[in-house]
Amino acid sequence: MADRKQGMDILLSEREYVPTIIQTQLLNDIAGILYEQLAVMKDSIPDLVKKYEFDVTDSLLELNPDVMPSLPWIAMTLFNDGADPIHLYVNEYGENDGLYYLTQIPRDPTLDSGDSIQIDMRAPKIKKVFIKCDTGNTATVRIISTMKEYGTKQREDVKL
Repeated sequence: MADRKQGMDILLSEREYVPTIIQTQLLNDIAGILYEQLAVMKDSIPDLVKKYEFDVTDSLLELNPDVMPSLPWIAMTLFNDGADPIHLYVNEYGENDGLYYLTQIPRDPTLDSGDSIQIDMRAPKIKKVFIKCDTGNTATVRIISTMKEYGTKQREDVKL
């Protein structure tokens, strides 16, 4: 009687396509399982990341929990889509506040058109965001924020 290895050798010598079919079926099964898990994860992490777009003028735009219920944020990425530079401050607005205490961010809080900045506090510490342009200038900014807690449902977006 042939042992298991000899049996496989005989099978493979007669039907060379068998391992390919088995591997293909296994990969297909794994892909199906991963796809189902992805759907479960998407349902269990509601509103973890949100996207916003704002028009900025020379008037100060203040995002705080009163007008932006999703605050505080853990992290944010801001894109200045132009047309003019913007000034960005986080948590404090003023000459020596805001971004100045964040060592990974340049001391000048100005972002030119086309620039972006990523701020990651690793905890829900982004409580306020202040954005403005110089007198007579305008810009459009996009913000992608990471919410305060895993799986916490947030109130609906507030239109500014």
